[in-house]
Amino acid sequence: MTASVERNRSHGCGWYAAGPLLAAAVTVLGALLVARRWADCPRGMDVPTRVSMALSLPVGWIGMTVLLVLLQAVLVAVLPEGTEPEVKWVVLVVAAVLLFLLYVFGMGSPDTGPGGSCYRG
Repeated sequence: MTASVERNRSHGCGWYAAGPLLAAAVTVLGALLVARRWADCPRGMDVPTRVSMALSLPVGWIGMTVLLVLLQAVLVAVLPEGTEPEVKWVVLVVAAVLLFLLYVFGMGSPDTGPGGSCYRG
């Protein structure tokens, strides 16, 4: 085997750690963006909203980690050996961005009620 083929076969620790790290970054950034949206409410976030956001963080991270790790395994198995590593990285980052958007839009934006309280719309 040549060195280039051997280099493409072994993806290294960085490739396999990228999925969980991207999932963690996407979850935290999404939660910060959603918390910022809720911070603009006249009375801030109420207790049920804070609790549901706190409970959604681990669930979101685990779900995104599973999806990104499965995507990594599929990319390694499906793409030919001669595929450039940059292609795999771009696909992984695009998938992470799509999961970020899904997470942020799934959490929703607050609506302000007649009494000035905010609720999930």
